[in-house]
Amino acid sequence: MPVAYGLETFKDRSQERAEVMARLTDPRARLVAIIGRRGIGKSALAAKVAEQLTSGRRGEGRAWAGIVNVSSRTSGISLERIFHDCARLPGPGMQEDLLEVWTSQRSTPDKVAQLFAALSGGPYLILLDNFEDRLDDRGQLCDQELTEFFDVFFRTQHGARILMTTQVPLALPPELRRYQARLYLDQGLPVPDAVELLRELDADGETDIVRASRQDLERAVRRVYGVPRALELIAGALSEDYLTLPTLDEVLDTFVERGDVITYLAQDRFQRLDVESRLVLEVLAAFGRPASRDALSWVLGPLAPDVDVPAALARLASHGRMVTVDRARRMFALHPMDADFIYGELPPDGLLGSRSLNRRVADWYARQKPPRDQWRSVDDVLLHRYEFTHRIRAQDYEPAAAVLDEVDYFLTWRGSVGAARDMHQQLSGRLHDDETRLAHLVGFGLVLLFGGPHHQAAQVLGEAADLAERLGDQYRLGQALYALGDTYRQLNQLDEAIGPLRRAIELADRLGDSERLMRALMSLSLAHSYRGEVQEALEVADTMRTRALELRDDLGCAQANDAAACAHLASGNWSQALAMAGAAIALYEEVGVTEALGYVHNVQGVAFMGLGDVERAEAEFLQANTDGAAVGSPRTEGICLYNLSWAHWTVGRYADALAATQRSKAAFERAAVTGVEVPDKLARAARAMLAGEMSEVARHLRAAAEKSRGNADFVPPAWLLAEAERLAAECTD
Repeated sequence: MPVAYGLETFKDRSQERAEVMARLTDPRARLVAIIGRRGIGKSALAAKVAEQLTSGRRGEGRAWAGIVNVSSRTSGISLERIFHDCARLPGPGMQEDLLEVWTSQRSTPDKVAQLFAALSGGPYLILLDNFEDRLDDRGQLCDQELTEFFDVFFRTQHGARILMTTQVPLALPPELRRYQARLYLDQGLPVPDAVELLRELDADGETDIVRASRQDLERAVRRVYGVPRALELIAGALSEDYLTLPTLDEVLDTFVERGDVITYLAQDRFQRLDVESRLVLEVLAAFGRPASRDALSWVLGPLAPDVDVPAALARLASHGRMVTVDRARRMFALHPMDADFIYGELPPDGLLGSRSLNRRVADWYARQKPPRDQWRSVDDVLLHRYEFTHRIRAQDYEPAAAVLDEVDYFLTWRGSVGAARDMHQQLSGRLHDDETRLAHLVGFGLVLLFGGPHHQAAQVLGEAADLAERLGDQYRLGQALYALGDTYRQLNQLDEAIGPLRRAIELADRLGDSERLMRALMSLSLAHSYRGEVQEALEVADTMRTRALELRDDLGCAQANDAAACAHLASGNWSQALAMAGAAIALYEEVGVTEALGYVHNVQGVAFMGLGDVERAEAEFLQANTDGAAVGSPRTEGICLYNLSWAHWTVGRYADALAATQRSKAAFERAAVTGVEVPDKLARAARAMLAGEMSEVARHLRAAAEKSRGNADFVPPAWLLAEAERLAAECTD
C-alpha cells in the first residue's frame, strides 16, 4: 500500500526522483533518507519512487524484487511490523520459516540476521515513512529493537535497501555515515505545477480556486512557498469552512494564524525547545533570511544578554536541521514557512516583541551597509533595502523614508524602478513630517516618471513642488521641477514642459548640482526636438557638452551626445544622428549607466531606416528592446517594438508587423504611460493589410501618424503618411 495518495497526479520533482533513484542503485548507499519540513512532500516523493521501481522503470540493472511500505501514520513503524512485512518478500515457503524465527526465543539481533539472510537476493526496498516519530529531536532512536535492527542492517550482507522519509535525520555513528545518503527536500513545487495542483484540488468547482485568475493562484502558491500540504490546506479551508466562508485572499492573509493550518504544518518540535533556542529562532524569524552568528548575537545582545547564541545555534543545527547551515558563508536560516509561523506568534510590543526585534535587525543592517562611494550596482544597496523592510515592519515610517531617500534615486537610475516604486507605495499616506513627506513625494514622482503612470507622476510632482515652495527647500524644488517638466515632455504636453525645465536648470546651476543640471538640460533639449525646434535642441546639447568637458564628466558627455543624436534624428540628418548615438553608447557603457542604452539604440534604428538599411535597423530595434527589458523600462520596449513593426512593414512582412505592434501595445499598457494608441492604430492597419482592405489600411496609417506626432522616438509620421497616400492612390487606380 503506497504511503501517499494521488500518485497518478504527482507533480514534478523529476530531479529529486532521479537523485533518489541514483542513490538507491549505488552499492555504498544502504540507507537513503529524504529529509524535510512537514508538508514539503517527502512521502509523495518516496511513494512515487517506489511506484517507479514497482513498474520496472529502474533505468539500469535488475528489476526490484519487492517493496515494503511502512508508515508511522498507518500501521506504525516497529520491528514487528517491518519483520512481518519483509517476511513476505522472499516467497511463501521462506515466509513460514521466518515467522517461526519471529516466534522463537532467539535474541532480536539473531532474528533480524535471519531476516536479512533470507533477503540475500533482491534487490528489495524497505520504505520507512515519517520516521521522525521514532526519533528524538537529536535524531536518536527511541526504540531498542529498532536500534538493534539498524545495527544488523549495516553489519550484514543482504539485498535490502532502506528509503526513509523524516523531518529529523537519523543520527548514525561516524563509521556508518558513509552508508547513508541524505537528500534534503527544502523547496516546494515549481509555480506552474503548484498552480495545476491547486486547480485539481477544486475539481468540482466549489471554491474560489476555480474562479481565480492564474495570477491570483500564482500569488497563493508563492505565499505558501509551493509546499504541497499547504496548498491542500488552502483548498480545504476554502471548501470546509462554512462558518466564515472565507475568500482566497482572506485565507492567504490569515494563513499562519489559522488553527487548521498550524495543526498540520507548524513544527511541533519548536514548542519543546529550551528558552534560549526559542529566542534565537525568533530572531532568525525576524530576519526572514539567512543571518550570521554575529548578526544574531548583536541583535539579541541587549535584549537578552544571558543567551549563549553560538551554543543555541549549534543545538538547533544538530537537532534535526531545525535551522539549515550554509557552511561556506557561515550563515543560518529557517525554512521560510517555519519563519512565518514563528514570526506570527510574536507579540507586537514588548522587549522581545516583533517591533523591537525588527528595530534591532534594521540597526544591524544600518551598521553594515556600504558608503555611497562604493555603490556600483543595485546589489550594493541591498542592505539599505533590508533595513527599509525592517523599519516598515517596526512601523517606523519616518526612519524608513530616510533610508529610501538615500537610495531611491540610485535604484531608479540603475533600472530597479519597480523596487523603488513598491518601497514608496509602502510609505504613501503614512508620513506626517513635512520634510520627510517632501523627500518621499519627489522620489515617488521620479519613480513614476520612469515607470509610469505619467498622469500620476504629474500629480505627485505638482504636490511636491508646491510643498517645496512652502518649505523654502530649493534643492527639492529643483528636483521636483525637473521631474515635472520631463513628465510633461513624455506626456507630449511640450508647452507645459519648457517652463519647469528652465526653472529647474536655473536652480541646479545656482546650487552647483551638476548631475541634476545635466539631466534637466537633456530633457529641455529633447523637448525642443519633439517640438521640431532642432536648432534650439542642438544649442542646449552644446551647452551640455561644454559643461561636461569643464567638469570632466563622461556621463554628461554621453548625455550631450544622446541629446544631439535625437535632435539630428528630428531633422532627418541620419548620418549625424548615427555618429552622435554611437558616441553616446560608447560613453554610457564606459561609465556603466545602462538605463539610456535602449533609447539610443532606438535612435540608431530609426537612422538606419532613414538610410534604407532595414536589416541593421531591425537589429538595433531588437537590441533596444533587450536593453529596455533589462532595466525594467516597458516604455522603451513599447517604442522600439513599434519602430520594429514599421521596419517589418517596409519589407512586406505584415504578419510580423502585426505581432510586433501587439507586443508594443502590451509594453505601453504595462508602463501605464501615454503612447499605447500609436501601436494600436498601426496594428489595425496591419490587420487590414492582411485582409486586403486597402482603404482601411490608409485610414489607420494616417491615424497612427497623427498619434505619433510630436515624439521623435517614433519613426517619422511622414513615412506612414507617404505609405497611406501610396495605398490610397492604388485604390483609386
